[in-house]
Amino acid sequence: MAEIYKRNTKWAYRVNYRDRDGKRKSVSKSGFSLKREAEIAALEVERKKARNGALDKESVTIADYFEYWLDLYKYGKHSQITEARYPLVLKTIQQYFPNTKLKDITKSDYQHFLNEYSKGETHQRSKITVRKTNGYIRSMADAAIDDQIIFSNFTHNAVISGSDGKKESEKFMQLDELKQLKELLLNELDFKAIGKHIILTGLLTGARYSELVGLTWDDIDFKERKLTIDKTWDYKFYTGFKPTKNQSSIRTIDINKELVDILKILKQTQQEYYLLHGYRDEFNLVFRNNRFEVPSNSAVNKLLKSIERRLNFDANYTFHSLRHSHVSFLLSQGIDIFYISKRIGHKDISVTQRVYSHLLDITSKKEANKALDALTSL
Repeated sequence: MAEIYKRNTKWAYRVNYRDRDGKRKSVSKSGFSLKREAEIAALEVERKKARNGALDKESVTIADYFEYWLDLYKYGKHSQITEARYPLVLKTIQQYFPNTKLKDITKSDYQHFLNEYSKGETHQRSKITVRKTNGYIRSMADAAIDDQIIFSNFTHNAVISGSDGKKESEKFMQLDELKQLKELLLNELDFKAIGKHIILTGLLTGARYSELVGLTWDDIDFKERKLTIDKTWDYKFYTGFKPTKNQSSIRTIDINKELVDILKILKQTQQEYYLLHGYRDEFNLVFRNNRFEVPSNSAVNKLLKSIERRLNFDANYTFHSLRHSHVSFLLSQGIDIFYISKRIGHKDISVTQRVYSHLLDITSKKEANKALDALTSL
């Protein structure tokens, strides 16, 4: 147990422990202004002491080492949404490798795990999910090699199985579907169901969900018809504004008069409602509803699915499909890919080309036919 004490006007801690030879030693530090600060620092030392005791090279389990690896290399260095995935991977390891020593896992053991994991409990997992899980474990195994617990990476050349996920044609709406969706939204826009405003704005901008709900009224230039994206909103953990996905996601895009007029009406309606109810939004968010809430991604996806059922769409689109649909429509209209890449916040054109290669192939065929027709007309 750590000893917390006061030295002159500052607080200090001392943690006693025994080294590998059984000799008593201690770690201490002083200079803390508050007692609580010393307690927190001492608790971290205690945690490390306990963890190191559990990490004996001969007996450490893969689950214990994975948890240690997360604490050391992952937690506190990524977004909350990203870090929320870590416990799920840890739980998976605990289920498939209960009390299995890290040093005892063979390449065959691990491949068997991946094969079983890809099947899922209720339905087959996608290759993307299996690949991400494998990526975490592969990185952990690399660290274990550096710590000399194991001497080869059992994930090397692992075969990734699972479903292929959605077909490319199911990731974006066809032109007639886009028109149907837009028409319905325009006829049913309502401040009390602000999710429809979010869906329509996503369709007309190609912005990510977190980017849209992170918009403030100051981000919209009604006169110049421009919209600036420089932050996101934490709709999952409600911690406020967050940075964009990356630096290239910060951008200012053009919006058409139709969307400008819709947002003007929304702003006026929202301000009148807030004034009537004595509410002031300190964040000045665009998409806060009559209950003074920002809808979650899940809630808006449910709304979108209900609309798709009403329109009798065959495919099951998600909100992110709106982003793909936005790009596919612009490409089909012959819009320059450099402009599209900048508009949707990709790092460079190569990212856009990779993500939308199937659409570019279609466009290329159209251009080839046009070129051949032109040559024939000579």
